[in-house]
Amino acid sequence: MRIICIVIGLLACFTVLHAQYTELDNIGSNPNHHLGILPIFFAKDSAKGSPYLALGWLRGMLELTNHKRLPEQGHGLFFNYDKMNERLFATDGVSKTWFYPHDSISSFYLVDSNTIYCFERVPLISQAHFLLSLVKSEKGYSLYKRLITKFIVADYRDEGYLGTGRRFDRYTDSYEYYIIYPGDSTFKKLNLTVRAIKKALPSESSRLNKFFSQKSGRVDEHTFVLLLQNINDQNGF
Repeated sequence: MRIICIVIGLLACFTVLHAQYTELDNIGSNPNHHLGILPIFFAKDSAKGSPYLALGWLRGMLELTNHKRLPEQGHGLFFNYDKMNERLFATDGVSKTWFYPHDSISSFYLVDSNTIYCFERVPLISQAHFLLSLVKSEKGYSLYKRLITKFIVADYRDEGYLGTGRRFDRYTDSYEYYIIYPGDSTFKKLNLTVRAIKKALPSESSRLNKFFSQKSGRVDEHTFVLLLQNINDQNGF
């Protein structure tokens, strides 16, 4: 009798398992079920970086293409720059916030602590983008850079036993540099490397060779700005 009970129990268990596997097979053959798409749950950390130039409103000055300058005397305005969409936002500091159309702006500068950001539209280089002015000379070399901000989505994956990727979204900044030659009729895009700088300034080779005699690889922005200003001074620009 005991053996019969065990056999009956095994048969019942087999029947249940067979029914479950049959149900799974039916689900797998159903085109409305996507077996490869399973939810992945994780809590995002705070985003790194920002789509804006600063975390708060800044003082500054704006010049429109009709040569009108803002803020007007007696009127307070505060600004911030949307780096991703290249939009200048403004507020009256009370309740109103707006942004200026890109093609209505000639230039603007913003002050953040001890840093002054000077943005311009430079038609010779680009009609579509604002550029930061680093060195400006009427007769000598001028240097501009374009600020490019990209949004990168968190890519964290929890595999159950192992987590990979980042838990946070991030905003990353990169830069393009442009040098305008004396006469303001030609320009060149360049990287801040010794080789690229020498190639971009062949007429200044003797000065550059002397300056870079003990240096190779990349050049930081501050160093190149000082170098270009020094070349302008030595050339009497």
